Amino acid sequence: MKFFDKAAMTGEGRDFRFFLDQTPRERILPGILALLIPGIIVFIFIIDSKVNTAPPPGPKVIYFESWPLSRTDEEILKDRWAIQCLKDEAMERRRQSMKELGRMSGMDVEKIEREAKARKLARGDVEDPRPAGLKC
Repeated sequence: MKFFDKAAMTGEGRDFRFFLDQTPRERILPGILALLIPGIIVFIFIIDSKVNTAPPPGPKVIYFESWPLSRTDEEILKDRWAIQCLKDEAMERRRQSMKELGRMSGMDVEKIEREAKARKLARGDVEDPRPAGLKC
Protein backbone atom coordinates (compact mmCIF):
# COMPACT_ATOMS: atom_id res chain seq x y z
CA MET A 1 0.00 0.00 0.00
CA LYS A 2 1.80 3.00 -1.29
CA PHE A 3 -0.62 5.42 0.36
CA PHE A 4 0.54 4.50 3.88
CA ASP A 5 4.19 4.67 2.83
CA LYS A 6 3.84 8.41 2.30
CA ALA A 7 2.12 8.93 5.68
CA ALA A 8 4.99 8.85 8.15
CA MET A 9 4.03 8.89 11.82
CA THR A 10 7.41 10.02 13.15
CA GLY A 11 6.79 13.74 13.50
CA GLU A 12 3.15 13.85 14.59
CA GLY A 13 3.97 15.25 18.03
CA ARG A 14 6.03 18.07 16.54
CA ASP A 15 3.36 18.76 13.94
CA PHE A 16 0.63 18.96 16.57
CA ARG A 17 2.73 21.27 18.74
CA PHE A 18 3.45 23.47 15.71
CA PHE A 19 -0.29 23.53 14.91
CA LEU A 20 -1.12 24.64 18.48
CA ASP A 21 1.56 27.35 18.38
CA GLN A 22 0.21 28.74 15.11
CA THR A 23 -3.48 28.55 16.15
CA PRO A 24 -5.01 31.60 17.83
CA ARG A 25 -5.88 31.05 21.50
CA GLU A 26 -9.59 31.69 20.96
CA ARG A 27 -9.81 28.57 18.77
CA ILE A 28 -8.26 26.19 21.32
CA LEU A 29 -11.19 26.13 23.80
CA PRO A 30 -13.83 25.39 21.12
CA GLY A 31 -11.53 22.69 19.76
CA ILE A 32 -11.18 21.09 23.19
CA LEU A 33 -14.96 21.25 23.69
CA ALA A 34 -15.52 19.80 20.22
CA LEU A 35 -13.50 16.75 21.26
CA LEU A 36 -14.67 16.58 24.88
CA ILE A 37 -18.45 16.59 24.34
CA PRO A 38 -18.58 13.61 21.93
CA GLY A 39 -16.08 11.84 24.20
CA ILE A 40 -18.41 12.27 27.17
CA ILE A 41 -21.36 11.01 25.11
CA VAL A 42 -19.43 7.90 24.02
CA PHE A 43 -18.32 7.34 27.65
CA ILE A 44 -21.96 7.51 28.83
CA PHE A 45 -23.00 4.99 26.16
CA ILE A 46 -20.26 2.64 27.36
CA ILE A 47 -21.41 2.94 30.97
CA ASP A 48 -25.08 2.60 30.01
CA SER A 49 -24.43 -0.64 28.16
CA LYS A 50 -23.41 -2.21 31.48
CA VAL A 51 -26.49 -0.98 33.41
CA ASN A 52 -29.76 -2.96 33.64
CA THR A 53 -28.40 -5.92 31.73
CA ALA A 54 -29.71 -8.57 34.12
CA PRO A 55 -31.93 -11.20 32.54
CA PRO A 56 -35.66 -10.65 32.98
CA PRO A 57 -37.31 -12.47 35.87
CA GLY A 58 -38.60 -15.92 35.12
CA PRO A 59 -42.26 -16.84 34.92
CA LYS A 60 -44.27 -16.68 38.12
CA VAL A 61 -45.22 -20.12 39.36
CA ILE A 62 -48.65 -20.37 40.95
CA TYR A 63 -49.45 -23.43 43.01
CA PHE A 64 -53.02 -24.53 43.59
CA GLU A 65 -54.58 -27.04 45.88
CA SER A 66 -55.92 -30.31 44.60
CA TRP A 67 -58.44 -32.37 46.51
CA PRO A 68 -59.46 -35.99 46.33
CA LEU A 69 -62.74 -36.85 44.66
CA SER A 70 -63.92 -38.44 47.89
CA ARG A 71 -64.26 -35.08 49.68
CA THR A 72 -67.58 -34.64 51.40
CA ASP A 73 -69.75 -31.55 51.22
CA GLU A 74 -69.03 -30.84 54.88
CA GLU A 75 -65.27 -30.78 54.19
CA ILE A 76 -65.80 -28.46 51.25
CA LEU A 77 -67.92 -26.07 53.32
CA LYS A 78 -65.42 -26.21 56.18
CA ASP A 79 -62.58 -25.21 53.83
CA ARG A 80 -64.67 -22.46 52.25
CA TRP A 81 -65.58 -21.02 55.65
CA ALA A 82 -61.92 -21.15 56.71
CA ILE A 83 -61.01 -19.13 53.63
CA GLN A 84 -63.89 -16.75 54.34
CA CYS A 85 -62.60 -16.28 57.89
CA LEU A 86 -59.21 -15.24 56.50
CA LYS A 87 -60.91 -12.79 54.13
CA ASP A 88 -63.03 -11.40 56.97
CA GLU A 89 -59.96 -10.88 59.16
CA ALA A 90 -58.20 -9.01 56.35
CA MET A 91 -61.31 -6.90 55.74
CA GLU A 92 -61.60 -6.11 59.46
CA ARG A 93 -57.95 -5.00 59.60
CA ARG A 94 -58.59 -2.75 56.59
CA ARG A 95 -61.78 -1.41 58.16
CA GLN A 96 -59.93 -0.59 61.39
CA SER A 97 -57.16 1.21 59.53
CA MET A 98 -59.75 3.23 57.58
CA LYS A 99 -61.52 4.10 60.84
CA GLU A 100 -58.23 5.27 62.32
CA LEU A 101 -57.54 7.36 59.22
CA GLY A 102 -61.04 8.84 59.45
CA ARG A 103 -60.54 9.73 63.11
CA MET A 104 -57.21 11.38 62.31
CA SER A 105 -58.95 13.35 59.54
CA GLY A 106 -61.60 14.60 61.96
CA MET A 107 -64.50 12.53 60.63
CA ASP A 108 -67.30 11.11 62.79
CA VAL A 109 -66.51 7.46 62.10
CA GLU A 110 -69.22 6.01 64.34
CA LYS A 111 -71.92 8.08 62.62
CA ILE A 112 -70.71 6.95 59.20
CA GLU A 113 -70.72 3.33 60.36
CA ARG A 114 -74.27 3.63 61.73
CA GLU A 115 -75.48 5.14 58.44
CA ALA A 116 -73.80 2.35 56.47
CA LYS A 117 -75.49 -0.31 58.62
CA ALA A 118 -78.85 1.42 58.16
CA ARG A 119 -78.42 1.50 54.37
CA LYS A 120 -77.42 -2.17 54.41
CA LEU A 121 -80.55 -3.11 56.38
CA ALA A 122 -82.73 -0.98 54.08
CA ARG A 123 -81.41 -2.85 51.05
CA GLY A 124 -82.16 -6.14 52.76
CA ASP A 125 -78.58 -7.42 52.77
CA VAL A 126 -78.11 -10.23 55.25
CA GLU A 127 -75.00 -12.20 56.06
CA ASP A 128 -74.88 -15.94 55.58
CA PRO A 129 -75.29 -17.73 58.89
CA ARG A 130 -72.02 -19.13 60.14
CA PRO A 131 -71.77 -22.83 60.98
CA ALA A 132 -72.18 -23.60 64.67
CA GLY A 133 -68.68 -24.95 65.33
CA LEU A 134 -66.80 -22.35 63.27
CA LYS A 135 -63.97 -20.57 65.04
CA CYS A 136 -62.25 -17.79 63.15
